[in-house]
Amino acid sequence: MKKWITDIVQEQTYDATRQAKFDIATIGQSMGYQVVNLFRYNDLKESNQAVRSRIDGITEAVAAGDLLVYQYPSLNSGRFENFFVERMHQRHVKFVCLVHDVETLRDQRPPKWIDEVAYFNKCDVLIVHNHRMAAKLREMGVTTPMVYQYLLDYLDDNHAPDRYVATPETFKRGVVLAGNLMKSRYIAHWDHATPITAFGNASPEVEEEFEANPQVDYQGKFYRWELIQRLPRTFGLAWDGDTSIYRYDDYTRYNHPHKVSMYLSHGLPVIVWRDAAVAKLIVTNGLGIAIDSLSDIDAAIQEISDHELAQMLSNVNAFGYLIRDGWFTRQGLQAAEQKIMLPNFKIPQDD
Repeated sequence: MKKWITDIVQEQTYDATRQAKFDIATIGQSMGYQVVNLFRYNDLKESNQAVRSRIDGITEAVAAGDLLVYQYPSLNSGRFENFFVERMHQRHVKFVCLVHDVETLRDQRPPKWIDEVAYFNKCDVLIVHNHRMAAKLREMGVTTPMVYQYLLDYLDDNHAPDRYVATPETFKRGVVLAGNLMKSRYIAHWDHATPITAFGNASPEVEEEFEANPQVDYQGKFYRWELIQRLPRTFGLAWDGDTSIYRYDDYTRYNHPHKVSMYLSHGLPVIVWRDAAVAKLIVTNGLGIAIDSLSDIDAAIQEISDHELAQMLSNVNAFGYLIRDGWFTRQGLQAAEQKIMLPNFKIPQDD
């Protein structure tokens, strides 16, 4: 049996769309997986047979009895997603779906381009973010066995050592937010005593709003390597606001944002919403602060003693190594392999 994992080939972007999938494919390769490259394309003018033939060409080397991990969504059409899993089953390939996003949860309604419940039920195993996401999918009607990744990894081994850790001497009690700032327009009206530094995509109108606020230090947008070079030693804020399209605050009840992994893997403790799915992991492991509202942010930061902050930074510095090393993806893939190969396996407990 050979093991395969998909990667999505597209142009470089300022957000995590491309990088998260590339990192997972790279980690898979370190575990003996071979990469199947999927190119983003528009299949609107292709016939069903042409799409199936394209999939067969992409997966020509995948044989009956092999295991394939498919990173969902591929950012192609719903027809492509469904045809891919169906073709793998027709060819007797074991199919694991590694879920990056659930559009039904993010959009608060089923997407028009795919029936996600039906799609997930075609898979042999799902790798999902956490128990809360799994429970919600069960509530929606998903019956496929699930295992958990817990956090996205963030590979990085080409920066100076001081980019991976923070010390009490270098750390400042402020916040930084990096990502798609169109999801975080609220910072244009940031009126907290704690200053905020912002990196990411923003429209010219939003940039003007940021620059007009003396509490906001808008640094612009940078690709991954340069962004890490510029991240200040401060708290990383993982707090998306609602937009006219998505209700991101509700979505964080179920998903683990990629920016949390970026912050933690580079020495930055995080600030998250107390009801976010990732909050319990953060608080239990002393990796940051969970708050109910941004109105609590000043008090939450200032009330941490110097001793508590030093311990938090030590926790984050150690934890960050796991994320940069791909630990969470490896254990997720191994759990999926076990579900496929030995679904009834149990480890006996000592008497």
